[in-house]
Amino acid sequence: MFVKHLQEYLDKFTDGKKGNAVSNARIFIDIGNNTLRTIARIEVQESTMIGDASIRVVLKPDIDPVAKLRTFKIT
Repeated sequence: MFVKHLQEYLDKFTDGKKGNAVSNARIFIDIGNNTLRTIARIEVQESTMIGDASIRVVLKPDIDPVAKLRTFKIT
C-alpha cells in the first residue's frame, strides 16, 4: 500500500472536506491477536543508500501496556 492509496481511501469518507467524523477519528494499529494500540509516532524515513530515492512511512504503536485502550474484536 502506498500513501496515495490511503489518501484515496480516506477521501471516500471525508469527501475532501475537513472536520467530519472520519477526519477526527483516532488511528490504531493491530499488533496481533486483535489487540489495537494507538499510534504514538509517525516517521517518514528516507533511504541513505546512494542512488536509492525510496521513502517509507512508518507507524509506531504506543508500547506502554497501560496505554492500550481496548481490545476490539475484528470481524
